Amino acid sequence: MKTLRLTFALLLFAIVTNAQINLNINPTVVEATPKPVVVRYYYLPDYSSYYDVSTKRYIYRTNNRWIRAKYLPGRARNYSYDKCRKIEISDYRGDRPYIYYKKHYAQYAPVVVRRPAVVYVDRKPGKGHGKHHGKGHGKGHGHH
Repeated sequence: MKTLRLTFALLLFAIVTNAQINLNINPTVVEATPKPVVVRYYYLPDYSSYYDVSTKRYIYRTNNRWIRAKYLPGRARNYSYDKCRKIEISDYRGDRPYIYYKKHYAQYAPVVVRRPAVVYVDRKPGKGHGKHHGKGHGKGHGHH
């Protein structure tokens, strides 16, 4: 029995020493570097217009035409580019981001500032208002 164990151990040792262990370690794996994102157009939802960074021009619709201009029209007179909402646009092709205007408008609806309604109440003299009618206990009315 002892001989059988010794033979088995020698056989196992021979197998292990002849076995090759393949281990692939590749320390030179380089992760893909993301490309810098260059934004050319911003959508300005509160003004339903675009801004082209490369030409420094606004693109807005007037008289059913999209035009490029240095400034927004009079309706945006108090506009502040630094303080308004700007959405980076990347889903366009070419020089016309406005071909996706309906999508941009639906996705980034303009913020509508609603002022509280002013309610005027017209109080006409009537029962309980204005002059006192009937028997009362006010000044000079039947006090003896």
